[in-house]
Amino acid sequence: MTEKAGHLSGGFRPVRLVNMSVTTVIFETLWNEYIFWSLVVGAIAFGWLYHHSFWYLSKSGEVGSTENIDDLQVGVFPRHNDNIKLEVAWTLLPFILIIYLTYISWAPLDAMWTSPIDGNHGGECEEGESSNNRILEGSRGIIRSDCYHIIEITAQQWFWSFDCLDLSTEICDTDIESMEVYGSVPELFLKRGETYLANMTSLDVTHAPWFQHLGTKEDTVPGQNTQLWLPITLDMTEESMILCAEYCGDAHSVMAGKLSVHD
Repeated sequence: MTEKAGHLSGGFRPVRLVNMSVTTVIFETLWNEYIFWSLVVGAIAFGWLYHHSFWYLSKSGEVGSTENIDDLQVGVFPRHNDNIKLEVAWTLLPFILIIYLTYISWAPLDAMWTSPIDGNHGGECEEGESSNNRILEGSRGIIRSDCYHIIEITAQQWFWSFDCLDLSTEICDTDIESMEVYGSVPELFLKRGETYLANMTSLDVTHAPWFQHLGTKEDTVPGQNTQLWLPITLDMTEESMILCAEYCGDAHSVMAGKLSVHD
């Protein structure tokens, strides 16, 4: 159950967020593929280990009677017993797998940390203009937009400050809610189908807002400006958490916020 405070109602009530999956479209297929290849490599490595551990185990009563196939002699360095085909395969196949996993990881990472000047999300939206963001077909969840809206996030120990600048309340709004465990937290209201570029900074130490359902996080650094893309897809969960992913002091674990999306 979720109990919400009224949007900009002037007061707030406790809110509880449950059943909040943090799987995001852009990383879901990537995660599944990494798990698949981890299982394949693990099965080969441990299968090989257990096979050799039992296949070449000396049988009871055979100690000292087995053939000395390596011609081991006391005081003599053993001869080099290698298999060039096995060594090439053991080196080449993992190398190819690493190159493949790097290749499929590049596009999602590039999409999440793309620069505004790259044009993947157009330019800044004019008043009344919509981002019209959409997931490119067959792109593993990569999002493109016609334009984006700019907001600001300021971090400090141990609180987030959200600023919608001159955006209309339909596009962006803020409030304060009381959340179980975390106490009073800031709430950010964003609209589905819109893409936001958050200009961020910190007033004291390094923080990092982690928007769980977006799968994004980026450091806020004192004295510097950093940026974070927030594409709100049409199927995004209505409520999710915003946590700090960079240790920032005693109350780091309760430095939280809430993201609410609406149509």
